[in-house]
Amino acid sequence: MDPNSHEALLGRRNAGTLTWRGPALMLFARAACAVGAQAIVAVVFVLRSSPTPWHDAEPWLPVYGTLIDAGCLALLWRLTRREGIHLFDLVGFAKTRLVRDLLLGVAIIPLCLVFIFGGTYAAGWLIYGTPSRPYFLGSLPLAAAIYGVLVWPFIWGLVEQMTYNGYLLPRFQVLGRSTSLAIGIVAFAWSLQHAFMPLTFDAKFMAYRLLASVPESIFITLLYLRLRRLVPLAFAHALMDGATVLIPLLK
Repeated sequence: MDPNSHEALLGRRNAGTLTWRGPALMLFARAACAVGAQAIVAVVFVLRSSPTPWHDAEPWLPVYGTLIDAGCLALLWRLTRREGIHLFDLVGFAKTRLVRDLLLGVAIIPLCLVFIFGGTYAAGWLIYGTPSRPYFLGSLPLAAAIYGVLVWPFIWGLVEQMTYNGYLLPRFQVLGRSTSLAIGIVAFAWSLQHAFMPLTFDAKFMAYRLLASVPESIFITLLYLRLRRLVPLAFAHALMDGATVLIPLLK
């Protein structure tokens, strides 16, 4: 039996090895790690005598994002270990399906973009009165930009999908005995994390980031429940995030 299947999770819930404590702890972990990682970069700018260290740290998300992932992986490792399973049981990787999963990941990108752009345009109208969205990733040194295009997105896409779809969604589904409740909780937390990545202390921008992410968060949770496979979603996620860093470099 797949250790992360609905049936396996039901068994661990009934045995008492799966409780609300782990998912509740993990729910806002990425947002918390994001603030901590940005603070580390801000300290570097303080040491360089920057007058606006927190603001200067904001564009470096494609670099310090890996610290966020490291913190989340460490917590996921502890939580899965308590359940008696392995960390990468959350992925459900199958070598025989790899090529098909990668191709499926490419195929779902257009659908994802519909929800992403729909969310950003709607949030732009609601918050700013215009569909044009504010852009928060500034210019980076070449080495950092290359890292942000070729390395960061693939770690980020995998860990984010492991956190929300691989770990949180199926556990809230089992613990809450409701798929709708699980989707609502996970989609909200997933959308909310964007308000802290980066943390700008600008209430309008933070509200924009949260609202803009809601359609895609709901869509991707529904898609995972249909597929129960993380690799296609993580690969699509990585390609889109890499493009987000790459496109400004080409202008």
